[in-house]
Amino acid sequence: MNHVLTAIALTLILVGCSDKSDNNNALTSTLAAPKHYQVEFENDYVRLIRVGYGPGEASGMHSHEPFVGVALTGGQSIFTGLDGHSETRPESYPGDIIDGDIKPHSVKSISTLDQESVFVEIKGRYHGKDQSAPNAVDADPVNAKIELKRPDVRIVRIKSPAGHETPIHSHKAGVSVALTAMHVSVTSASGEVTEISRPAGDAVWAEERGAHRGKNLSDKPLEVIFFELL
Repeated sequence: MNHVLTAIALTLILVGCSDKSDNNNALTSTLAAPKHYQVEFENDYVRLIRVGYGPGEASGMHSHEPFVGVALTGGQSIFTGLDGHSETRPESYPGDIIDGDIKPHSVKSISTLDQESVFVEIKGRYHGKDQSAPNAVDADPVNAKIELKRPDVRIVRIKSPAGHETPIHSHKAGVSVALTAMHVSVTSASGEVTEISRPAGDAVWAEERGAHRGKNLSDKPLEVIFFELL
């Protein structure tokens, strides 16, 4: 009997070790490299992470939950996997969309300037209301275009020339990242007007919004990346 119990115990240990190896249980970025990955906002649906690397800075081995993101500054880095293989990734530029890589890796910046990005981890589905007004990508397709679509999220790039006013439209919930400074007015279906100003790089959670119009009050064009939950 003791031999049987010992065999079972050894089997469980081997299985446990195998699972750990197969799953590549590297710590998530915010635990393994908190200097470079900082949680800026979190709710039941998303976790918003601000990412920053100085010139030549490197992080330890880490992993990510499923995410998408946007580069605020651009830059270039070397990624090294668990197997020791290193890869110099192509240079990125401000506004580039990031389709998240969740395999464990370390990162070393080879840029001469600071790099900054925003990552949006998708935690759960947002069950919103059916809106009577068309979504922004349908109401204003010239200025609101889908850059990337996954089953749980789509990334919409919204551009608005100086003084431009959007037709009546709606949004699902998600995360809005301002790529440029912005000063806009939002007019609800009831006629209530709200003015909003945001600096470049600002990232905020946005609840779903029903029928409204938006107007760029600035004399400069604006650009926003919207991570819209599906």
